[in-house]
Amino acid sequence: MNASVQNTTENHVENAADHYWVQLIHSDIHIVQGKYRTRILQAGNPNAPALFLLHGTGGHLENYARNIPALSEHFHVIAMDFLWHGRSQTEGFDHEVIPHLIDQILDVMNVLNIEAAHFEGQSMGGWVAMQLAIQHPEKVKRLVLTTTMGYKPNEGAIDGYVEPIWASNLASSIEVLEQPTFENVRTRMARILANPERLTDEAIQVRQVLYQQPKLAAVQKLFITEYLSGSTIQKYAVTDALAHQITQPTLVYWGDANRTPPALGQHIAKQVQQGQFYCAKDTGHWAQFESPEIHNQVVAQFLLGQDLKINDE
Repeated sequence: MNASVQNTTENHVENAADHYWVQLIHSDIHIVQGKYRTRILQAGNPNAPALFLLHGTGGHLENYARNIPALSEHFHVIAMDFLWHGRSQTEGFDHEVIPHLIDQILDVMNVLNIEAAHFEGQSMGGWVAMQLAIQHPEKVKRLVLTTTMGYKPNEGAIDGYVEPIWASNLASSIEVLEQPTFENVRTRMARILANPERLTDEAIQVRQVLYQQPKLAAVQKLFITEYLSGSTIQKYAVTDALAHQITQPTLVYWGDANRTPPALGQHIAKQVQQGQFYCAKDTGHWAQFESPEIHNQVVAQFLLGQDLKINDE
């Protein structure tokens, strides 16, 4: 094989390996029906310790496509679409939000006959995972909070910390649901990466196809309005006092370019009873997607109970 052909072939393999459905080819994706209709993905040995992956607002289980193969080497991975997201049910929206998402997780665990599991939650998924650990500690073994949302530190507890005005994102978030063009979806997703050039066309297209579904777009408008500007969901914010109740070993995983700074993640790790903190370099809010290799290494070591030995040179 001449050099030019060989280089083309290698580049093709590298690009293909980054595609969602190349990564997920060995996974089982289906709808489970319990109390709720939930789309889930399962990967890895069903007899291995269970690990649930919980996505952020507006997302879906494909958010973890770059993490599932590596994590499924050690765990029975279950990624799921939350209610009113992805291809899970769109009916029954409630502004309370958080209790229903917790109940959905318990429903899936019941259907799959899983008594307890590890949990990683990113952004809103971290918020739900924290409340799950507080309200149902027997269900949670170890906890990973990746650029979590829903945390309200005590006033003055973090020097210089100011809560971002999340409602400023509302108009653009509604626009992408009303006009889910490729460019609008790209713009919406790009803001959660440190380097928007790392966003792949496929990641944009999967989100676009979902947002083009009328029922999902309609419920997502209700959801994002409550999430970014509503008061009902804020009843379930996790305070320092509530964080003290989290007894499970907890890894707080951050990106140095996340909109809420690493100082917040460090603070959370100090408030829970058994906290550790790791901050990935050159990484934004979508930390598990943007820096998957270091994420997968750190998270696997933590969940396996190993000392964090990081090769991030």
